[in-house]
Amino acid sequence: MQKMSKIPYLYRDPDWLIVNKAVGLPVQTANFWEPGLVEWIELHHGLELYACSELEKDASGVLVLARSPQAGNEAQRFCEQALARNIYYFISDRETPGGKTWICRRPLDGETCETSFEFLKEQNGYSLYRAEVVHEGSQQIRRHAAASGLPILGDRECGGTHFPRLCLHCGEVRWPGLSKAVSIEIPQSFHWLLAGRERMLVEAAVAYERRLDWLSGITDAFRCIHRGELQGRPLAIDRFGAWLCVTGFDEKLPSKNLRASLEPVLDYLQELFGCQGGVIRTNRRDPHRRKLFGDVMNWGKKLPETFLVREHGLIFEVALNGSQHVGLFLDQRDSRRRIGLMAQGKRVANLFSFTCSFSAVALKSSAEVVCSIDLAAGSLARGKRNFAQNNLGETGRGKFIREDVQKWLARQKRKKRANPTAFQAWDVVVCDPPVFASSGKGRSFSVKEAWPELAGSVRSILSANGIAIFSNNHRGGDEAYYFSELTKHFSTVSRMRPPLDFPELPGLAAHVRMYWCEV
Repeated sequence: MQKMSKIPYLYRDPDWLIVNKAVGLPVQTANFWEPGLVEWIELHHGLELYACSELEKDASGVLVLARSPQAGNEAQRFCEQALARNIYYFISDRETPGGKTWICRRPLDGETCETSFEFLKEQNGYSLYRAEVVHEGSQQIRRHAAASGLPILGDRECGGTHFPRLCLHCGEVRWPGLSKAVSIEIPQSFHWLLAGRERMLVEAAVAYERRLDWLSGITDAFRCIHRGELQGRPLAIDRFGAWLCVTGFDEKLPSKNLRASLEPVLDYLQELFGCQGGVIRTNRRDPHRRKLFGDVMNWGKKLPETFLVREHGLIFEVALNGSQHVGLFLDQRDSRRRIGLMAQGKRVANLFSFTCSFSAVALKSSAEVVCSIDLAAGSLARGKRNFAQNNLGETGRGKFIREDVQKWLARQKRKKRANPTAFQAWDVVVCDPPVFASSGKGRSFSVKEAWPELAGSVRSILSANGIAIFSNNHRGGDEAYYFSELTKHFSTVSRMRPPLDFPELPGLAAHVRMYWCEV
C-alpha cells in the first residue's frame, strides 16, 4: 500500500474534514467518471468521505465533509435544525442599493428563505459584500443577490456580468461541536479585482483557484494555466518540479515577446510554487516535418538536461527542450491512478507507450506482466530509465517491445486464432495513440483512420472481464465518431472527465478525450 498523499485541509478530527473547495469542482457527483471533490479525494487519497453541506460547483471556500456515515447523519441534523452557519463573500459590479445592510426574504421554490446582506467596500468599480443565510436553499445567495439588484460577477444565469469564475466564496463556517469558526480569506482574484490589477493577472489567479493546493499533495507536475484560461492568449503553462514550461500556440509570436507579455503571470507562478525559472517554446503546427517545438528560450537558473518529477510515490524523467515532448502526459494523471488501483495480478498492455508511465504505475501496483509497445526507440529507452529510477527494472515482469502497434495487435490476433485455448488474453489495455505520426518507410499514421481498427483489435485480445482505456487529443475531431466506434465493440463506454488542471472551458474544443471501455 502506497503512503497516503497529503490532503490540504483547514481542520480535521475523527468526525470532520474541512477543506477549501476549488472553483469549478462539484462537491459530489452521481457519475463516477466525472468526479466531484468527494470522488476525487477517494481516487487520489483512498479516503471515503460524505458531503455535509452544499457549496456550488462554481463557488469556492470552506466546505465540511464527514468522515463516517454516522457523522454524515449528524451533519444532516445540524442542517435541518439550522445549527450551522455559513458566511459568504461575493463581488458585484452593480451600484450598491441604499443602506449598508439589508435582508432579502423572497421565497424560493415555494419555500421561505432569508438572506442577510452587508456592504463591505467598493473599489475600482467593484463592490464586496458579506452574506449569511439560515436554512440555505438552492442557489439562494445568487438568487437573493440578483433580487436585490446585485447579481454576482460571473453569474450569467442570474444576470451577472461575464467573468472567468463565479465570484462567490464561503469564507467561514461555524460548525456545532467545534470551539471556533473555520475560516479562510477571500480569494486572490477578489483582492486583485478590487485593487484594479491587470486582467491577465486576475485570470491567472482564477486559474489557481480552479486547482488550489489539491494537486501539490500528489504531484509536483501539473498544468498551472490551461489553454483558454488567459483569454485571447493561445498558450499553456505547466509546472515540472522547480521549473515552468510555457508552450505558445501562435507561431508568429516570438518567445521573447511572449515572455515579456507574461512577466507578471510568470512572477506570480514562480512565487506561488517556488520555481527557479523555466522555458518558453512554440508548438509547431506540423511537427512531423520539423521539430516538435521551436523558438526556444530559457529564463532564470540554468535548466538541467533532464530531471525527475514525482507522482503518487513514483518518479519520472522529464526534459524541457525544443526537440521532444517533456516525457510525461499530465492530462493522463487520473487514468494512471485508476490503472494503479486495479492492476494487481493483471496482464497489462500499454500501446503507444511513449515513456511508459502507465507501465511503471501498473508494475508498481504488482501487475502480473506489463508490455510496453512503441515504435520509437528513444521513448522506450526513457521508459527503461523510468523503471530503473523506481526500482522496477529487475522484476522481469516489465517487457519493452519496439514495434508498430498495429503490427503487434495483428500478431496477437493471429496467435489467438491459431490456438485459442493457449492464448493469454490481456486484462487491461491502454491505447493512447498520437493524432498523426510517421511510422517509417514513407508510411504515416492517422488516429481518425486507425481508430475503428484499433477498437476492434483491442477488444479481440481482451479477457472476458477486460478493461481498455482509449484516449486521443484530436481537438478538431468529431467526438461522436470516436465514441460510436468504441460502442461497436464494447458493452460499456464511459467518457472520463480530464484532471482538474485541464478544465473544459465553454466554447473551446476538448483538450483530450478519454474513454473507459468494458467488455
